[in-house]
Amino acid sequence: MEARVSDAPLPDEALDMRRAGALLDEALATLEELERTVFVLAELEQMTRSEVAEVLGIPEGTVASRLKRARESLEIAVRRLRSRPRAAR
Repeated sequence: MEARVSDAPLPDEALDMRRAGALLDEALATLEELERTVFVLAELEQMTRSEVAEVLGIPEGTVASRLKRARESLEIAVRRLRSRPRAAR
């Protein structure tokens, strides 16, 4: 009988992944809707700027500026959320 190797993460890795996902969700919720949409399409869905521009019907330059603002805002939000006391998380 062959031993099966699972691709599932170890319990502590799974917990870390859930925590990271929850932190990302909280941080994304702090962004303005248009910035969040551009960020999700470009960073999480891995669409190019031109693809995002086409989907949203906005100029590519607007995508670039919204993405830059979203990244900056998200970084600030993540820093703030991580600095909260553990009980508040």
